[in-house]
Amino acid sequence: MNRKEFLLSMMALGGTTLTSSANISAWEKVADKMIAEGIEDTRKGKRKIDPAKAVLMSDIHICGELEDGVPKHYPYNPTSLKLRVAEILSMRRLPAHVLVFGDVAWDYGLEEDYRYASQLLQELTEAGIRVTLALGNHDRRAPFFKVFPEYAKSTLVEGRVVSIVEMPDVDIVLLDSLSERPNLKLRQSTTVSGEINQAQIDWLCEFLKGHTRPVILGAHHPLNEMKNLEGVIAESPSVVGYVYGHTHLWNKSVRIIRPRKGLHMVPTVGLPATFYGDIGFAILHSTPEAVTFEYSSKGFWWPQPLDNPPQAWLSRAEDLSHEDCKFLLK
Repeated sequence: MNRKEFLLSMMALGGTTLTSSANISAWEKVADKMIAEGIEDTRKGKRKIDPAKAVLMSDIHICGELEDGVPKHYPYNPTSLKLRVAEILSMRRLPAHVLVFGDVAWDYGLEEDYRYASQLLQELTEAGIRVTLALGNHDRRAPFFKVFPEYAKSTLVEGRVVSIVEMPDVDIVLLDSLSERPNLKLRQSTTVSGEINQAQIDWLCEFLKGHTRPVILGAHHPLNEMKNLEGVIAESPSVVGYVYGHTHLWNKSVRIIRPRKGLHMVPTVGLPATFYGDIGFAILHSTPEAVTFEYSSKGFWWPQPLDNPPQAWLSRAEDLSHEDCKFLLK
């Protein structure tokens, strides 16, 4: 099955809902076939990896509590993620990176959520794509580190999940905006809003000091929730933009930050989800002059897909079918 055939299959299945087990099975068969073929193509050298290309997604919300192999909550989420993985692996030139901007877990950051998410994302790794995860308000650090111990070893700020993704023309810094309440009990919700703790601010200031390459900052929460991070950006000419998740909506905007002198306009991109809201991901292409974000839209639903979606949902999806934006690097 080539990419055209895959996309036609997606369109043919587009009229079905993911809420029934029969339709979930139909979507999964298409996705599994495409994933297997994509991995095989990379092994045979038929698909090349583009070092200047990345896919950015957020809010995958995977539930690892299974009954007869089906998640107890939002059973279509793994299927939706499989479809996104299949689409990525169908690309003629594969991205070098896939970045997930938080809310990897369904709701309470259970260990089994991360184990199932790791299994689903492993297909990308097998194709030679580097996957980098960030944390959101539905995640929990202790179980995350247990399933992904490499992050505890590689993080740039102890006790947080902080990563740098180096691309040919830009560095992407993923920060940890999870504000985890102390003494959390199992299945107890934590703070919804985000924060960047002082240790991250201190590290970031030192990292940006004298840094000559363009830098994109990113975290799960919107920039306006973290004034201390805005203060760092105001004094850092190398920061060219900010990317976040959390809202489940594609949003390209500008954040006006007023440093001591002049006016600093920071372009921002809010990513879609695979869970509900705007469905899809952003494809990042970099050149020495600019980073372009292309929104790959796969529709809209709230909070679950329907056989006959309201016109407002269809209108939203149509409006976003050809969206893109740029962060200038020079």
